[in-house]
Amino acid sequence: MTAPSPGLSSASLPFVLYDALLSVLSPVAWAYAAWDARRAPDRAQEWSERLGQALPCVPASGLWLHGASVGEARLAGLLARSVHAARPEVAVSVSCVTRTGRRALPAPPDVQAAFFAPLDVRRRVRPVLRAVAPAALALIETELWPGLVREAAASRSRLAVVNARLAPERMRHYRRLRALYRPLLRAMDRIGAGSAGDAERLLALGARPASLTVTGNLKYDLPAPGHDPLALRRRFGLAPGRPVLVAGSTGEGEDAPVLDAFRALRAERPEAFLVLAPRHPSRAARAAELAVERGLRPHALSSAHDAAAGEADVLVVDGMGELARLYGMASVAFVGGSLVPVGGHNVLEPAAAGVPVLFGPYTAHAEEPAQALLAAGAARRVADGEALAAAWAALLHDPAACQAMGAAGRRVLDDNRGALGRTTALLLDLLP
Repeated sequence: MTAPSPGLSSASLPFVLYDALLSVLSPVAWAYAAWDARRAPDRAQEWSERLGQALPCVPASGLWLHGASVGEARLAGLLARSVHAARPEVAVSVSCVTRTGRRALPAPPDVQAAFFAPLDVRRRVRPVLRAVAPAALALIETELWPGLVREAAASRSRLAVVNARLAPERMRHYRRLRALYRPLLRAMDRIGAGSAGDAERLLALGARPASLTVTGNLKYDLPAPGHDPLALRRRFGLAPGRPVLVAGSTGEGEDAPVLDAFRALRAERPEAFLVLAPRHPSRAARAAELAVERGLRPHALSSAHDAAAGEADVLVVDGMGELARLYGMASVAFVGGSLVPVGGHNVLEPAAAGVPVLFGPYTAHAEEPAQALLAAGAARRVADGEALAAAWAALLHDPAACQAMGAAGRRVLDDNRGALGRTTALLLDLLP
């Protein structure tokens, strides 16, 4: 085991300021937790985990994988299964930050424990670290939490960041906080960068060259969900030849332009059907209201009558875990978080289903795979809702182009697989 980096000293001014800020905010968080648990009793367990009170029970000297939300939770599951296959005796624990991510975390037997990460206050982090006692803590993508990293280093856990990425558009922000991020990166025993560009940005921010390896993007290695397009269409009462547009992971402020684009398309293709999947299911009811305001008939996925969806115009996805499968019945897909400045979501999911991919101008969080799909002719970028309607119409008129784009997307995934093996080897190298 390595000694904690001297750069992680609590006397360091950035960490002093960080801890001071959290000390001020802690009573607010405690009060909110108590109020939220009374308002929604099902959240009492959540807050017990976030406050470091409900502790996981796992064998020591294992691996702790931590991510933020749904995307990282899926990667945690992928890595947990791979590590378990190579070293079944290693206890793997997984955590996340968001509620949607918590629902997406893997469960036993793939992992020994799944839980909400503690608030990044050191006295909340310590009991969780004592309970898990990991030989190694691996943070997924950009989850550099100062309290968690410092406490893990102090406990002699080895540290890694896997599938590490830094969006070019965010580098100005990261550089402003370089005094905070640099010691955290330098404390890492290993960093597996998602791309060569990510590696360059990590080095510029202070990562040690000796710790850094380009392992590739794990999202290329995610298994495509098994699906039968015709069976999916039968499930929702959709005729085999009916045009189906899937708009996945739409962000706040994006449902309206997507629905406007769909309504414009239906002036030319009245039989078209839309699957609308807001990134956060809590926004599904509002998405349905927006559809009604535009004269469209919505149908909720949670309804017990799936076959009745075909009598509506829009299937609103109001739950988790279905989107990747639903891409399989799409004629054309649109990936959200890209018409609004969110940064885009997983553009590889529809490509894995062999579906043409559309996305907007904002893809900073998925830039490398977005560029790979564009270069291969598997995707097209649209500027706004009006351009989205035009692209949908053009592709529905050209089935041969759709087929070629879908095949090109699958080739991109096949050509870029391999990050899972490299990342698994990196993690195993950290374990005793």
